[in-house]
Amino acid sequence: MTKNNRNLFQSINKDILKGFKRIYWFNYFKLKKIFLNLKSVKIKKHNISILYPTRERSVKFNRMLNSLIINCNDPSRINIMLLFDTDEPELEKYKDVISDKLYKNLNFQIHIKDLKNHAIRNNYLANISKDLILFPVNDDIIFKSKNWDKYIDEEFSKIDISKPYCIWTDTGQKYPYLHSDFPILNKAWYERLGYLSSEIFNHWYFDTWICDLSVRSKKFHLSPDIKIYQYSAHSIKAEVDATHLRITKNDNASKDKIIWDESISIRINDATKLIN
Repeated sequence: MTKNNRNLFQSINKDILKGFKRIYWFNYFKLKKIFLNLKSVKIKKHNISILYPTRERSVKFNRMLNSLIINCNDPSRINIMLLFDTDEPELEKYKDVISDKLYKNLNFQIHIKDLKNHAIRNNYLANISKDLILFPVNDDIIFKSKNWDKYIDEEFSKIDISKPYCIWTDTGQKYPYLHSDFPILNKAWYERLGYLSSEIFNHWYFDTWICDLSVRSKKFHLSPDIKIYQYSAHSIKAEVDATHLRITKNDNASKDKIIWDESISIRINDATKLIN
């Protein structure tokens, strides 16, 4: 077999495997949705922690917050946990946003601490949260679903919230049953692993790690009713800002890809912890 023929065979084989994977997870979610919907459950209402590490993005914070509040069923149980660096230059601007009367029914916590990366920051907030539901978000998102918090109640009422679990939101992926950019977790996930997502990366792979463990443990399902839109600076030039440039410098994405490829044994082991 020539090199070209071998490469062609490998490419075809890879596409076939991808196709089988899509079919498997599409049917898995369909069947799991039917099974979960057959259960007669009482909807339980929980407080929700929005985990929000941020820097120099007070305008985007206001955009996110506006979409959150206008689509929220009960803002009184939403706890916005903000985390700033000690040298945050826009701290007063963030406080001005918080003081807007539109957001008066939300609960805000301001935490100031210098931490190394995205995962460490989110894990810090998860640790100090007193809520059973933890929702890590970014500055560049908006909430698209009306009553998004009510849907979260419905989804977590279908499972035993005392055990590790993850709800995937619909973030506009072509195949939403293969990945979610903004998964929602319960406190039991953090307590079982000691983290929401691994701290071994420079910045990236926060959601990818969570989704990988979700798939391996099957402790998750997709909620197409919870829709999130992301104004990604990777595809929208107007979204590029100082924070994005700082995150993307030093080729951290390539470095994190190497770390990801070398972490499979850790992921397998930690997914097992979610099951047992």
